[in-house]
Amino acid sequence: MVATVLKDKGTYERYRKTVNEIVEKIKNHQGLIRVITHYDADGLASGAILIKMLYRLNKDFHLSIVEHLNEKTINRLQKESNNPLYIFCDMGSAYIDRIAERGMNAIILDHHPPKLRYTKVEEVHQLNPHLFNLNGAREISASGVCYLVAREYKFYDLSIFAIVGAIGDMQHEPFIGMNKFIVNEAREYRYLRSIVKDIVYNAYDLPIWQSIMYCTRPYIKELSDRESVINLLKELGIDPNKTYLEGEERDKLISALKRYVDESQILVDRYIINHKIEDAFYLSEILNACGKMGIGSVGIGAALEDEECIRIGRETYIKYKSEIIEQLRNIETQKLNNIEYFFGKKGTIGHMASLLVRDKPVIGIYEEEGYYKISARGNKLLVEKGLDLSKAMGVASQFGGSGGGHNIAAGARIPKIYLSAFLQKVDEIVGEQLKKEGIKNPIS
Repeated sequence: MVATVLKDKGTYERYRKTVNEIVEKIKNHQGLIRVITHYDADGLASGAILIKMLYRLNKDFHLSIVEHLNEKTINRLQKESNNPLYIFCDMGSAYIDRIAERGMNAIILDHHPPKLRYTKVEEVHQLNPHLFNLNGAREISASGVCYLVAREYKFYDLSIFAIVGAIGDMQHEPFIGMNKFIVNEAREYRYLRSIVKDIVYNAYDLPIWQSIMYCTRPYIKELSDRESVINLLKELGIDPNKTYLEGEERDKLISALKRYVDESQILVDRYIINHKIEDAFYLSEILNACGKMGIGSVGIGAALEDEECIRIGRETYIKYKSEIIEQLRNIETQKLNNIEYFFGKKGTIGHMASLLVRDKPVIGIYEEEGYYKISARGNKLLVEKGLDLSKAMGVASQFGGSGGGHNIAAGARIPKIYLSAFLQKVDEIVGEQLKKEGIKNPIS
């Protein structure tokens, strides 16, 4: 029961009231329903849940996929005729006041921190975990919020997309809170067939050499080209064209890869779902690739199990990963005692930094109008050792800038002239944090 997750009776009653009002709002609307969703894996999984739900409810609907919700997008939507009902997925909570001011009839299903902590503003209903004492960064993603609405109609099969979306938002290591409830419900109704501890490379349904070469979690620079991967596999006596490794072959590969990355990054929980793409992780990767490559509609089609969209989605995954790996190959990291850093492009440094992390935090930097913008990334193992990048980036205030974030991911902005001094200070802070071996520092 959802009540067991929310715990507090008053919170649960507010949740029930909010969900019931949203369900009735959808049920009673007779015209067009405009679904607006984000272009990443969680947003596309959210979109898939909503359009499957609306189709079964015999509703007229139109889905749009956007990169960002902003004033321009809201203004464009407002000009649409016929008084549609708008449903914003994976976005909207930061603009609830703007949406309400324009008199839009809307529902917001979001997991980002809300601007206004109300479940209803004018004609806008908002279902957001932060309003019910849940952490939207760890306990439930947007697709999970959408599923909470769909399950009211007993569409429990759509739970698999909530799992896919949560994986896309990196909320699966491990699943906790409402995410764990959704996983258990999917298992109860047999839409999640099994959870198996396995190597991540078995998820992709690709020849093993491609699985290793295109994998970015973990990214192994030494194995980011075909020749290097195939040579390694041949040394181990493994057929590079096998699509699934088990037993002795799997053990030999794990042992060989441990010279590059920690075993915990190779062995993962694989979530086997009732879908033509059986591995939830692989489906999330395909959705992410389609969204980032500008063909989110193909991602939606793949989620809906259209064969042609799945084919294109698989090809798009390889193309997208090829581009990411090419960017990673061209990055030259510089090392201090406790951190690594590199100079990159706007919009990519955070993602690149997160993929490059091994035994030290990685900091990406780009220049903008006399300042350096900085994205710092760690990993779970470093956080468990005491890493807190929020505190490390917060030192930017000593250099005429600003910074903060989470312990595993944070950012800063500083005047250009202070970069060297800032990096030295961050290096010192991180060094002190990582000396505190054995400290358990939950990811926040």
